[in-house]
Amino acid sequence: MSGEFGSFRSIQLTAGADLNTGGGTGAQYKAITVGGTIASTSALSYGLLQNKPKSGEDATVGYSGHMKGVAGAPIAAAARLMVTTSGYLITCTSGNIPVGKSLASAASGATVEGLFDFSVAGNIQF
Repeated sequence: MSGEFGSFRSIQLTAGADLNTGGGTGAQYKAITVGGTIASTSALSYGLLQNKPKSGEDATVGYSGHMKGVAGAPIAAAARLMVTTSGYLITCTSGNIPVGKSLASAASGATVEGLFDFSVAGNIQF
């Protein structure tokens, strides 16, 4: 599925690490903390990285809207999503905080389209 991205709200944070390494897109589309590093849980996440900054550069972090994320496991269409280790998105399990809902299925390591809202993590009613 492809859509028009850019239909999201974002904030600028200072990258607390080099988020442009790792080949390909680096940390682009992974969940990010307020400190500008890769998040490990939904509770620590402020949104999804939209660019590829190096340490000290501006990181554009989308916190609400239609965005891409990186799947950490296979994801089905319409699955509620949560953040897991290394900023990846996986299907939300009971007792965890959802940050969005997938618009299409995705294989592990692939990008997944979704509707996200990190601004109210924990209160989302997806």
